[in-house]
Amino acid sequence: MAESTPESQSDVTGMGENLGRPVLADVRDEWEWVGPGIEEIIANDPNLTFTAYDVYDACEAKQAILWVADEGFVVATGETDPYTGKRILLLWLAWAKERGHNLVAKYQDFFVMAAREAGFAKLETRSSVPALQDYLPSLGWDVETVVYTRRL
Repeated sequence: MAESTPESQSDVTGMGENLGRPVLADVRDEWEWVGPGIEEIIANDPNLTFTAYDVYDACEAKQAILWVADEGFVVATGETDPYTGKRILLLWLAWAKERGHNLVAKYQDFFVMAAREAGFAKLETRSSVPALQDYLPSLGWDVETVVYTRRL
């Protein structure tokens, strides 16, 4: 998990509570449906080492923030590049109620604007889903690194 969120959750509200846009939410209020979504993400990626309750705790401790929309949710956190000092908004987890609706494309401008307004230099996400390596570059994302590991 990353180090922290922005100075305050209001720093990354982007366009606010406009209809059809993600809105900041309290994880306690949304846990009934967000928790199972996080469990689904974890179940689909055996390399993830955190639990759903780790995500809950990070949101509660303001180390991560939760955005919700009608179609799903995003959990984000902030990181600082140790060499440049530039801030990165990491879209840590994203879950959709239904796949195949191009939600990345639909909400990309929102998250770009929110990150920019909060002073972040970069928007980042990480995933082991192979299809994203072809899809995200078509939306203007760069593939900067691929991580390979070998268990010992």
